[in-house]
Amino acid sequence: MHIEQVEFNTLITFLGMLCATVQVSTGYYAGHYKRRLAVLKTNEVLFRAHRAFGSFSTVLYILGLFAGLTGFIGALTVNKPPLELNSVSFNIHTWGSFPVLFIVAWKTHLSYFNKKVLYAKRRWLGMAMFLAWTFTWLTAAVSYYIRTLPSNPQHPPPVFLLPYEWLGVQLVLPFVFGGIIGALILRQALHMK
Repeated sequence: MHIEQVEFNTLITFLGMLCATVQVSTGYYAGHYKRRLAVLKTNEVLFRAHRAFGSFSTVLYILGLFAGLTGFIGALTVNKPPLELNSVSFNIHTWGSFPVLFIVAWKTHLSYFNKKVLYAKRRWLGMAMFLAWTFTWLTAAVSYYIRTLPSNPQHPPPVFLLPYEWLGVQLVLPFVFGGIIGALILRQALHMK
């Protein structure tokens, strides 16, 4: 079964959003519900889940960024994919991705090289990262699905994603699956106490 590059990129973004949802559930529990970020270090289950799903979402973001940059360079140089400056979905997703890149790079840098600053002064970056992922997922999925409509058939219909008629369900799936996984992790973490 053949998968188009654009659907593959959308699937990568879907998985990244799912991982970011799991990570935000553990971070929210520790930072806002318990009001002690140290819980992320003292509870082995939360620590491992937060780090693992954060790392997964970062790797998936880098994969998506690479695909997005190569597509953007191709659009600028050879117009393949076409540079659609008159398209609202193209402009929102493309130009909105630059501030998202800044947030992801800043949070990733602090996570790996200066965690004390992240925990003490930049706690809001965790939620900013989740919102950046949310923006990326929603704009990527909508932009992809708009181009699969019979009235605008720039891409073939999805093979692995849900059909266009189920767009609303497709948009909430990474949040639902990530929430379920996050709830199972939190349940296990509370059981370990």
